[in-house]
Amino acid sequence: MFEYRWKNNEANFGLPLPRQVKGGTHVTFEILLKRKNKYIALRRPKGIPEHELPPHAADHPEGLLYFCHNLIRYGESVEKCIKRIVKAQAGVNVRKWRVVAIDSVLQEKDGQWAIIPHVIAEVDRIPEKSGKITEIVFFSKNKIPGSFAWWTRKELEEFLRKYE
Repeated sequence: MFEYRWKNNEANFGLPLPRQVKGGTHVTFEILLKRKNKYIALRRPKGIPEHELPPHAADHPEGLLYFCHNLIRYGESVEKCIKRIVKAQAGVNVRKWRVVAIDSVLQEKDGQWAIIPHVIAEVDRIPEKSGKITEIVFFSKNKIPGSFAWWTRKELEEFLRKYE
C-alpha cells in the first residue's frame, strides 16, 4: 500500500479534537447574508454564541455587527454546513449560496491555522430580532455601516467590490 510522506508542511489532518489547541487548525465559515439586493448584518450584544468577543467589544455595549460564522463539522458537506449555521444563528433558510473566497491565516494569539471560506448566501426571508439579535441592519457595498465585530469598513468595502 502506498504511504504519503509529507516533505513541505502539506496539510494533513487527523480526527477532530474536543478543544482548540495551540498550533492546531480549524475550518470556519464566514457567511454574508443577502436578501434581494441588500446585505444583512446582525447586531449581537453578546457576540456569536460559543465564540470570543473582539477586543473592541467593550466599547460597544449596544453590541457589534456580525455575519453568520461557525465551524464545519467532521464529514459535513459544505452545503449542509452553510444551511445549518445560517438557520442556527439567523433563523432563516438559505435559498442559494456561493463560496467567493477562501482565506488561510495563522492566528497570532495561538498559532492556529484558520482556513476561512467566505460565502454569500441568499436567504428566504429577513431574520427576526430576538434576545440574541437586537437589530437587523441592511446595507449595500456603497453604504457600509460601522461597528462590525471583525471587519473594518474598508476591508468589507474592498471585499464586496471584489466578490459581489
